[in-house]
Amino acid sequence: MSAWEALEALAAEEAQLVADERFGDLADLNRRRAALIAALPTPLPAAAVAPLRNALGTQRTTATVLQARRDAIGTELARLRRGRTGVQGYARTFEVQR
Repeated sequence: MSAWEALEALAAEEAQLVADERFGDLADLNRRRAALIAALPTPLPAAAVAPLRNALGTQRTTATVLQARRDAIGTELARLRRGRTGVQGYARTFEVQR
């Protein structure tokens, strides 16, 4: 398998990791991607164009999914902060010791 075909497969693997919420495995995937990119020949042969375009499209979709997940986590954290403030108000009302 060529480096560009491996990059295309890696993009699909990354998308699956994100779909499965296996975010901890992304660091290793990024290291493997960096090694593959470093191994790409210069100039790229014509055969590399389609697989690399496919990989880029998959990565863009994955980035969109990750951004949406990040935003959802931010929203949840903000909700938890607001809830914590409310709980602290009850603690003051009932003189609860922390």
